[in-house]
Amino acid sequence: MSDYNYEIIKESVMEWYEKISSDMKNENNIIVSTNNNDALIIDFDFENCIAQLSVTNSQFVPYQFVYFEAMDIEISNEEEKQPVYCFYDDENMQKSDVMDALNEAVRFCIAYKMT
Repeated sequence: MSDYNYEIIKESVMEWYEKISSDMKNENNIIVSTNNNDALIIDFDFENCIAQLSVTNSQFVPYQFVYFEAMDIEISNEEEKQPVYCFYDDENMQKSDVMDALNEAVRFCIAYKMT
């Protein structure tokens, strides 16, 4: 059996969430806003951006199961509002690829505008 299906990736992302939320305690706000059979949605509030991670089994989305998007919190002009970071999986990815990409996404968001 492949290590990449909805149930496995949802469980893996939940374990990842538990680890990073304990590692990042008091630094950034990370909450699970939805956790049911159809979706796992995690909201992130970083210093200079906000992000959302969605794990769904919907067939009407442009990704396989996982979508991560971060937005700058300081942009006020509606026309300039675009993701500062975006990741989504596809059918060629494995669980390890997704977990690595999520770690990279969080590292990016923590460091965003911190120069």
